[in-house]
Amino acid sequence: MNTNIIPSKTHAIIDYATAASLITLPLIFSSKKNRGMETYLPMIMGAGVLVQSFFTKYELGVKKKMSMPRHLQLDYINGALMAASPFLFGFRKKAWVPHLAVGLTELAITFFSKPYPRKI
Repeated sequence: MNTNIIPSKTHAIIDYATAASLITLPLIFSSKKNRGMETYLPMIMGAGVLVQSFFTKYELGVKKKMSMPRHLQLDYINGALMAASPFLFGFRKKAWVPHLAVGLTELAITFFSKPYPRKI
């Protein structure tokens, strides 16, 4: 059974949307005085996703230096870190559900993504 059902172009669109969400939503949904790792980690990871997407050899990559398989390897690491972050960094009592949900979603999207783009 082939699990690679998400085309690389769709994956790219998801990447850019994810990056924008991870960078902006923590600021919108947190108060200035209560910002900590639970706020800044998604923003840092969102910036990383943006840079990674910019350099990936897929349809929406700009500089096209990183292979799609390498991109997916980094996505697995990002997803696992995001999902585990409430438990690793001790904010599991505050805001663990969004981090776990985003991390698991990223892992699922990565698992189902095609490892090679169409010829571009």
